[in-house]
Amino acid sequence: MKTILFLSLLSPVAFASPLVDWFGDHDAKVPDFTRALSKEEAVKAKAEVWAAYEKHARKEGWEKEFPLKDEGMDAWVKERKIQPLIADLGKKKMPYLIIKKGEKPKGGWPLFFALHGGGGNAKAEGPHTWQVNTREWYAQMQLTTKVYEPAGLYVIPRMADDREGRWYYGYNQVFLDRMIRRGILFGEVNPNRVYLMGISEGGYTAFRLGSLMADRWAGSCAMAAAEPLKNAPPENLRHVAFRCGIGEKDTMFDRIGLARTYFKKIEEIKKEAGSGYQNFFDEQAGKGHGIDYKPGPTWIAKFQRNPIPKQIDWTVIRQHDRSRDQMYWLGLTGEPKELPLKLTAQIRGQVVGITSDGPAKLRVLLDDRLLDLDQEVTILVNGLAKFQGKVPRNLAGILKSTAGRGDPELVFPAEVILEE
Repeated sequence: MKTILFLSLLSPVAFASPLVDWFGDHDAKVPDFTRALSKEEAVKAKAEVWAAYEKHARKEGWEKEFPLKDEGMDAWVKERKIQPLIADLGKKKMPYLIIKKGEKPKGGWPLFFALHGGGGNAKAEGPHTWQVNTREWYAQMQLTTKVYEPAGLYVIPRMADDREGRWYYGYNQVFLDRMIRRGILFGEVNPNRVYLMGISEGGYTAFRLGSLMADRWAGSCAMAAAEPLKNAPPENLRHVAFRCGIGEKDTMFDRIGLARTYFKKIEEIKKEAGSGYQNFFDEQAGKGHGIDYKPGPTWIAKFQRNPIPKQIDWTVIRQHDRSRDQMYWLGLTGEPKELPLKLTAQIRGQVVGITSDGPAKLRVLLDDRLLDLDQEVTILVNGLAKFQGKVPRNLAGILKSTAGRGDPELVFPAEVILEE
């Protein structure tokens, strides 16, 4: 019998080193990297790999980016001087606060990203010099501490560059992904209770990244904002509780018109789909760009993410300088040559059915939560059989998916890569 990396067979000191090393260098050798695992072995391996991932994270000092403190706004703000944490995003620096509100629910903290309004000013003298964004950042803190009701951890970032002023840009996507990982590892965050919300400029991104990064969110809430359909494909929101609060008189940039069109389309999709699509359109009578912000966070907080839905609707687009390479258990190897790319995928029994309206190199990530990996699996693409056979569980799949998402609910021990 081969030696394998399980606690039952090896001490923590013996098994941790190669796994921890792999997270720092993916070319590092790991014993039995591709050996087929049983269902029980895969469960144990997931736990051990996650423990190694946490050790790697501490080795890298990631816990400093998500300190759990008992302070609210008064402890962060003294004489109108903020002492924030700073996220290093390469050429950009992102100031942010983490505010704890209420008592931790059973199952872990909900995590809310609260994006302020404001926007961009090309004439700003520096990345953090425009007082409009600073004022809106303070307003978001006030709302968090005095208006928003749900208990949770609230990450409140300040715009990284006032001269650009867009929350959906690539470096903001990096920040959101990073903070979700850190929160799960070090903030006792429930990975199935992560929420995105924003006001005005931040609300545009609750549309855009709510759709683009759908597999991250339990819910997304846009306030005083709306987007055209092409900027935030609504079909991607099948498993995201999505809400928009907007004033009926918010006519600048046709915000109210865009919002009505967007939710009309969601209702059409919902009727055709037959399931999924939890949504709420809160058109506030008599209101303009200023609305009642209280109900939105409370509504989305009622929902939890299903990390392994058996039906996926995914329109792949670019936001700023990047697209996503994974949505739940469906992935891409490289960006498709032509975008947008519309994909649907469903699992029925032991059959995975995928439709694609263009060429793409697909990755199918599998787990026993989705189907029985001890039995043969059939994968169809546009009705044609592209794979039939058993898909082995192995350590390679567990390591790669753990590193890829940093989310214990999105760890998959088996993978099939399909050529175009």
